[in-house]
Amino acid sequence: MKAQVILQLVQLQNGLAAAGEPDRRPSIRTRTREAVRLLAAQELNVDADRMRLTFDCRNCQRGNDGRHGQPQLLLDGAPAAARLSYARSGQWLLAALSFRPVLLGVDIEDAGDDAFRPEDNIDAVMLTASERPLVEQAADPRRLRAQLWTRKEAVLKSTGHGLRLAPDTIGVAGADGEPQLSSWPGEAGDRPGLQLLDLSLTDAGAAVPPGLAAALAVGGSADPKITYRDIAVVQG
Repeated sequence: MKAQVILQLVQLQNGLAAAGEPDRRPSIRTRTREAVRLLAAQELNVDADRMRLTFDCRNCQRGNDGRHGQPQLLLDGAPAAARLSYARSGQWLLAALSFRPVLLGVDIEDAGDDAFRPEDNIDAVMLTASERPLVEQAADPRRLRAQLWTRKEAVLKSTGHGLRLAPDTIGVAGADGEPQLSSWPGEAGDRPGLQLLDLSLTDAGAAVPPGLAAALAVGGSADPKITYRDIAVVQG
């Protein structure tokens, strides 16, 4: 089955409180979730008041309270006929939507973040044995670290495992570094049938920071058909 995926890049801009007035702007998490809900309603062509965003966390030890985990769309209180994944890095939000019942995960990261510096030793907790030489030999190791991380996050979001599975047990690069789900921990069950793609955010039709890396994981046996929506700007 060839999945069809809609991708939307959103710039979340901060508004300023009026002079002398308290800052009552909602949190970045609230703004992100509201933007995702409105985008989904627009794609489904329904009134936004009918759409609700909830979350499902499989095998949750904190209680599956609908406030964290895999995002789910509800239309008039019932599951909507769409799959959703989204991620945020700084002021940039990337949302993925599919109208087919496929695994779906997306992630976006800024290679300039301190987490991807070699001094932070992220390699020790993130990379498989076969990925280590790829980073060591890369022309831009920091960029490759960020790209590999987005692939791992996209995979783990698509399956619903999240970071309950250690990132260094998930292989996301082929022999030449190409995106590929190359290894999967046996305790997590059968390896999911996923297509893994690095995303070129310039395809969204807007100038974005060159340090942003993004990846998409989607179920199916063939590369998905991807449609990029024009970049949206949301004022906060």
